[in-house]
Amino acid sequence: MGAATRDAQRLDPARFEGVVDGQRVGLFELCAGDGLRLSVCNHGARVLQLLVPDHRGDLLDVVLGYDSLAQVLQGLPSMGAFIGRYANRIAQARLPWQGASWALAANHGPHCLHGGPRGSRHQVFEVTRHEAQSLQLRWVFQEVDDGFPGDVLLELGYSLPGDGRVVIDYRAPVYGRATVLSLTGHTFFNLGGQATTDILGHELALGADAFLVLDDGQIPTGEIAMLEPGGFDGQTPRVLADWLTARDRAGRLLWPRGLDHCFIEARRAGEGHRLRRMAHVQCPQSGVGLEVWSDAEALQVYAGGGLDASLPGHAGKFGRVYGRFAGLCLEPQARPDSPNHPDWPSVWHAPGSLLRGRIEYRFRS
Repeated sequence: MGAATRDAQRLDPARFEGVVDGQRVGLFELCAGDGLRLSVCNHGARVLQLLVPDHRGDLLDVVLGYDSLAQVLQGLPSMGAFIGRYANRIAQARLPWQGASWALAANHGPHCLHGGPRGSRHQVFEVTRHEAQSLQLRWVFQEVDDGFPGDVLLELGYSLPGDGRVVIDYRAPVYGRATVLSLTGHTFFNLGGQATTDILGHELALGADAFLVLDDGQIPTGEIAMLEPGGFDGQTPRVLADWLTARDRAGRLLWPRGLDHCFIEARRAGEGHRLRRMAHVQCPQSGVGLEVWSDAEALQVYAGGGLDASLPGHAGKFGRVYGRFAGLCLEPQARPDSPNHPDWPSVWHAPGSLLRGRIEYRFRS
């Protein structure tokens, strides 16, 4: 048995059995003929393990996560979770509403983050179907529960088609009042496997040509900064260590407070949502490559700079502790704080409307 196979120790479903808020919690494994194995906990609909063959055919566990329900409840709420009803930040926890404003619950200083304290990452999803290569879950966002206007039925599917892909599909019909929606997966990737302490040597390239400039509170200012050819264009593969120190033509750091930014295709804005490649990541050591495809408008890139190895929140699988840059998040979503930027693509959905979306993780080695 090679080192990479030992690295890919499988999670024990028995360690995830329990009851949270009166709802049964468990771990659900999917497997396909291409060797991929995916384990999802219905608490937060979170991806906790993804086994992928490396260039030698050995299985690597390429995502961060936890190895028990107790760890999930003590850990980082976004770790591997499916995020809604609004991914990322809404400034001052307020929505413009009929000439006034709608107050949301603040859970990130004065701001609302990832749907607030009652967002989907904190909830136990109902499992409606579990088969060998697919899992269907549901959750209902209710105005009386999470404080956003309107009710939304989220139907979420994970599947392994058997061709090196992990597919996430969602549909979300809206009821009652108009509401804002931005849904995404918050998986932390480390394509080197569990024995690799950080992702600084991973090579990253994006399909974007611009990013949203942030203020000191990580809220978009409204300015869109272009990634120009000949400078740091974002589309040329570079190791993450170089991304973190990237500078503009004037020599200023592009992201002085760390890489946790939203990237867009500014030159193709207004073309409508289409399934496209948003990012490509490669780990030279393992040979594992990942493409992220989605029909979302934007991509949040987070390099894990806030991971700090503190316990119990950063205690990972099988004795690991997650320190700085242990994992990379690539989150297809709407632009953060879009409701407060009326000139940006609308994220409002009327009663009776249906939001559909797809995220695909395409692996090769």
